[in-house]
Amino acid sequence: MNIKMENFPVDVVYMWVDGKEEKWISKKDKLLNKLGNHYKTSDIIGEKRFKDNQELKYSIRSVEKFCPWVRKIFIVTDDQKPSWLNSNKSNLKIIDHRDLFDDSNYLPTFNSNAIEMRLHHINGLSNSFLSFNDDFFIGRPSLKSDFFHNDGSPKLYMSKSVSKIKLRFRLKYPFFKRLNAHAFALLNSRKLIYDKYHLLINQSLMHSVKSLDKNILYEIEGVFSNECKQTSQNQLRDSSDIWMISLHAYYSIALKKVKLSKIKKIQKIDFINKIYTLFNIKLDYGFINLNWPLKKIEKYLFLIQKYSPLTFCLNDWNSKNSNLDIIVKKFLEKMYPNKSSYEK
Repeated sequence: MNIKMENFPVDVVYMWVDGKEEKWISKKDKLLNKLGNHYKTSDIIGEKRFKDNQELKYSIRSVEKFCPWVRKIFIVTDDQKPSWLNSNKSNLKIIDHRDLFDDSNYLPTFNSNAIEMRLHHINGLSNSFLSFNDDFFIGRPSLKSDFFHNDGSPKLYMSKSVSKIKLRFRLKYPFFKRLNAHAFALLNSRKLIYDKYHLLINQSLMHSVKSLDKNILYEIEGVFSNECKQTSQNQLRDSSDIWMISLHAYYSIALKKVKLSKIKKIQKIDFINKIYTLFNIKLDYGFINLNWPLKKIEKYLFLIQKYSPLTFCLNDWNSKNSNLDIIVKKFLEKMYPNKSSYEK
């Protein structure tokens, strides 16, 4: 049965943390002392994983400005709340980790994979929903159809294909090459589908807003219950983790529940971008790693302003470079100058 596009609700879910709060730091340090040095690596507990540069404020501004069809916004956090947030907003809900996890022994958690494993358990969440990192932004007026098909099923925006030979080798010998925690979670998700359905998916999701289906997530939790439970109880990122959002994509592909969608990324050579636009091909995705050289960052910020992609990401804003902070905040203020109704 087809559902008319305007007839199904879509909510937005953010995961957010203030990594400078003393109470939160104390909980993290206590857990680290308990679990030992194995987890004291930058990709697991590094500052960039938890630093707050108020990206969330601008991301929400982008949603309110360009996604008027969004019904509710949920912010998943650990007994915290942004100081600027208008918590009296009727369609805004703060979800504490205690509301998501059935077993209090799994808390506190500092593992985004564990938290994402539980997002579909948010009370009152729409079946079709969008998962945002706080460094994801909407760059132009959008429609539900940019993220979902007419029946409410998610659109999956995947990256270019990679070598299946390399993937098979990595699946068989995962420790041959040093992988960070995220790479392990992605590999483990891919391996579950490969082992169960004999399908090797050699594409990954674009690093952008993710369209999700709550019913599919519940299905996955039933099919891979042991693996989901293991990730949920890992309080810090671990090599045994599953990345639920990638598993949602791979499972959907394996069972032919969705069709893949194409997306054009803003290129560093502007001549290529101009060729695309000449043929009325929209540039729907922008990505900036804020550890890049400053000139490269400035160039891509200019290109995002120029082409207004559907979504873009400002990744790993962890620099102590005051010039970078000024440049990025000036860019965000120019893109989203007006306070949202979610701000005090």
